[in-house]
Amino acid sequence: MQQSSEETQYKQLFKQSLLAQLGISDEKDFSKEEKKATEAEKAPVEKQLKQETPQEKEQRLAKMKEFEQKHSFDKVYKLKKEVLQELKELNLNDSQREKLMKLEKALDTEKKDHDKQKKEGKPQNGFAKFFARNNGALSSKKQKDQQEIEC
Repeated sequence: MQQSSEETQYKQLFKQSLLAQLGISDEKDFSKEEKKATEAEKAPVEKQLKQETPQEKEQRLAKMKEFEQKHSFDKVYKLKKEVLQELKELNLNDSQREKLMKLEKALDTEKKDHDKQKKEGKPQNGFAKFFARNNGALSSKKQKDQQEIEC
């Protein structure tokens, strides 16, 4: 399955975000196999990581948020899991591996909560909740009116 350039870009941005959280910025932190496999892709990410300014970080986060709003939660979750799997293959020290596991658990918890919410059929945003609440109130008011008319 071929990924769109937008999805690939999102994965790179997310990967950059995780690498920053793990404190990885040098090529020597990567295993030799990973270096060969992603040398072309990784080089620009590492450059950005080393000299990322607060504005660049803000732009990266804004691009990620924009992508997340355009695409379904399931698609975003799948891409994030792919990045986490790629990072698991790196030669990480114990504290980095532990951080990565915590990030993955948090992502899985978010997924479970999302699935639970979806299963229960709860509206996910305030706008939808507002309309669901008003529609319910209007329908019960209509029912009362109908009963009064029938009597």
